[in-house]
Amino acid sequence: MPRVELTEEEKLNLTKKNLLFKRFVEPGRLCLVEYGPYAGKLCFVIDIVTLTRVIVDGGFVTGVPRMIMPLKRLKLLKERIKIKKNCKSGYLRKTINSTKILESFKESNLGKKIIVKKKRDLATDYERFQVYYARRALKKKIASLIIKKNTMKKKGGISNKEKTKKVNKTAAKKK
Repeated sequence: MPRVELTEEEKLNLTKKNLLFKRFVEPGRLCLVEYGPYAGKLCFVIDIVTLTRVIVDGGFVTGVPRMIMPLKRLKLLKERIKIKKNCKSGYLRKTINSTKILESFKESNLGKKIIVKKKRDLATDYERFQVYYARRALKKKIASLIIKKNTMKKKGGISNKEKTKKVNKTAAKKK
């Protein structure tokens, strides 16, 4: 059987297969701390210590100091910056500021959810009451519109005023 040579493009496609899992533990990976004293804060993986532990750092930006943290406490995020293994905190801060990675995270769906949750947690009792009252009023308006729509469907899509006008016009034509 003759041997077929692959083009460069085909070789690239073979090496960059569409992987199902794309969030690998690697230096520069943005993580969200889910448990512990730094819960809710962002950090970056600096180095891998063991299969279950990594060195993380916030680069003086996110409030997480350089420390060893178990992977169970971290949620790996999509964002990643290119840094060398075991880079210093000052270099990490410069790359964070130059790549604007935290701003891109805030624009993501998870970032927006976290911002909304923080606002909800910081709301006063009166602000929660205002939100409750506004939601209640909105639900009443939606319910009245749905009822109106359903009654129009039952009547054949014509309101009572339009029906009386049609009846009057047909009665006038017969006379």
